[in-house]
Amino acid sequence: MKTYEVWQIVDPAGGSQITLLEKGQFETRQPLYEGKAALLTSFEADSYDEAAQKRNDYFGWGKYHPMR
Repeated sequence: MKTYEVWQIVDPAGGSQITLLEKGQFETRQPLYEGKAALLTSFEADSYDEAAQKRNDYFGWGKYHPMR
């Protein structure tokens, strides 16, 4: 089981982006993002698909449909 984190990045123009990453990955990718970042939540999951569903549940977005 892995730990996943949900981050929100608010860019200088006021737009925002949500990203789902394994724990520790945001720190290595942070230079790719402009703006202020906030960790919204974290949770454990057995796979990325399970983590994506938990993210959707957190935001009330409904069922996650993997792109295959």
